Amino acid sequence: MGSLRPENIRSIAVVGHKGAGKTALIEAMGYIAKALPRLGKPGDRGLGLDDTPEEKSHLATFETRVASLNWAGARLYLLDTPGEAGFFTETQMAFAAADAVLLVVSARAGVETGTEKLARLVLESKKPCLVAITRCDDEQARVEEVVQQVRDLKEPITVVEVPHHKGAALDGVVNVASMKAWVGHPEAPDHTEPDSIPEEMTEEVRRTREKLVDDVAGTDDALTEHYLNDGDLKAGELKEGEHRAVARGALVPVLYTSATAPFGIVALLDALVDFAPSPVDLPAWKGTHEGIAVTRERKPDAPLSAFVVKTRLDAHGRMSLLRVVSGTLKPESFLICASTQEKERIGAIQVGTLKEAKAVTDAIAGELVLVPKLKTARTGETLCEEKQPVVLDVPQRPITLFSRAVISSAKASDDKIAQVLHTLHEEDPGLQVGYGADGHQLVMSGLGAVHLDVTLERLKRRANVDVKLGPPRVEYRETITKTVKNVEGKQKKQTGGHGQFGVVYVDVEPLERGAGFVFEDAVVGGSVPRQFIGSVKKGVERALKRGIIAGYPVVDVKVRLVDGKSHSVDSSDAAFQIAGYRGFLAAARQAGPALLEPVAKLSLTVPAESMGDVIGDVASRNGSVHGREVTGDAAEIQAHLPFAQLMDYEPTLSAHTRGRGRFTFAFDHYDVAPPTTQAKVIRESGFNAAEDDED
Repeated sequence: MGSLRPENIRSIAVVGHKGAGKTALIEAMGYIAKALPRLGKPGDRGLGLDDTPEEKSHLATFETRVASLNWAGARLYLLDTPGEAGFFTETQMAFAAADAVLLVVSARAGVETGTEKLARLVLESKKPCLVAITRCDDEQARVEEVVQQVRDLKEPITVVEVPHHKGAALDGVVNVASMKAWVGHPEAPDHTEPDSIPEEMTEEVRRTREKLVDDVAGTDDALTEHYLNDGDLKAGELKEGEHRAVARGALVPVLYTSATAPFGIVALLDALVDFAPSPVDLPAWKGTHEGIAVTRERKPDAPLSAFVVKTRLDAHGRMSLLRVVSGTLKPESFLICASTQEKERIGAIQVGTLKEAKAVTDAIAGELVLVPKLKTARTGETLCEEKQPVVLDVPQRPITLFSRAVISSAKASDDKIAQVLHTLHEEDPGLQVGYGADGHQLVMSGLGAVHLDVTLERLKRRANVDVKLGPPRVEYRETITKTVKNVEGKQKKQTGGHGQFGVVYVDVEPLERGAGFVFEDAVVGGSVPRQFIGSVKKGVERALKRGIIAGYPVVDVKVRLVDGKSHSVDSSDAAFQIAGYRGFLAAARQAGPALLEPVAKLSLTVPAESMGDVIGDVASRNGSVHGREVTGDAAEIQAHLPFAQLMDYEPTLSAHTRGRGRFTFAFDHYDVAPPTTQAKVIRESGFNAAEDDED
């Protein structure tokens, strides 16, 4: 097992709104920990972060990566995550894989929409969390205001540092938990040893420490009693108390940093080691075995289980990032994928980043490691010992909110495009790929416009094809609105030999929504021979598939066969199929044909002050609101909205709510489309309603 012990492991997801400075902060920690000879910069990260062409072009993180650092006798696994909302699936998986979260907030931008979303996730999961206020040396930094904004997120915030000012700028911190100062040395690698606390800060440090002691004591009954009796906590008691409180999610320490100077980084690394939990501080991981709830102890000697946090495929093959949940992972071992029962061979095990990974002899519970060439295990799936299979609880993939058709100028490239999209889906589980209602139009769906735009860039680069995105085909349906009786359908054709003869008379009537298709045989006296009743039904079913007005399937209709005519020689299965086909189309055209559009049930959470704008927008999109509730500064809205209106809803909602609105949706029902929608869809379909394609 080597010298690494579980209590010395810290796995931390570094999360925050896009542009908050997460990647730069990890680079600064790598620099201070001497894992890097120099600080990286956007587009040229020393730890191999943000290394794809798309990330370098946008100067943003779109994929989760792990950096491994050693500090103060501990191994830190830092997961760099995307801040762009469209790549939230990546962040969500990293969040699940880590034992703690470092929430990064810019002292200049403050709490943003992504910060709010991540804070809700922290609160709901009770995940241990620390907050790093970054860019504290920025001329437009609003440090105290931003700390208050973080408090307003309802996090149990406690400030553990006092920033040191050099004029108007900040150039260091004093950690009041350890009573150590790092002041006046922005180039911190040369001055990692603490300084003495400046005399002018003594009083502020004392007050801040008293508040910290009060906060920590309030999280534990024994500490509270000791604090009330003695009026203080010793340094060791304070450190241990804060460690336990953070592990339970009862306390969230706030630290001040700058990644570019850098300052506060030594104190941040110390805080991650001192206060973030190790695997042994946390309860057993939950999972299921054959549908029965089970747990896995986070111990090296427990049965082995791990899950795939991230998959990446490139010219060198497949590389998987694994979180070892329990047991000890060894090279040249065989495991099974619990959900598929497929066997996997573990070859090399590597620690580090994709840029600089080093082979190790094993990996114990709590570690995050890279494993090449897994054959079948995908992101989110569990690997475990065959004799004790367990499917670990990991997050469900978010519902895709944005869809676009993939349009290529070269027909021959469709197969290549589909193959590359399949690979991209393996790397990015938030991306869904499929075919539209016609079975031919390739459609990709994601969590937002930016998500699909970046995916398009990846697709163009990897497939080397000219491709663009267009609106996908909505799965409309058709129906009738009136009852029509005794309509004739006839096939009469005379050739040199046997002819074709079949006549039917049908009634059609609309059914309630969702009833589908009902066929009734009401023939009396054998006017349609029994052997041809099924032929008539087949012909009607073909007509249902063809459509009446726009070429979409016809639903919720009853067809009654009431009469007909036959010929002893010329009647046949084919003749009565054509007669049934024509009879239904003729009747349906008289029965008030209408277009049905799919309608989604929409659940929205928006700021209370935005509720009126959001409701107005839903109404303008032919939607309807059927429930609303305001709690504090948030409003919950329940609505119905046509699926066609969901295509661009995500950016519109973001604009109405300044990025703070969120929604989920699911198919609810079909309903008759408004006349303007029907006219537009029929016109764009190019459907020839009068064309008779049966001979």
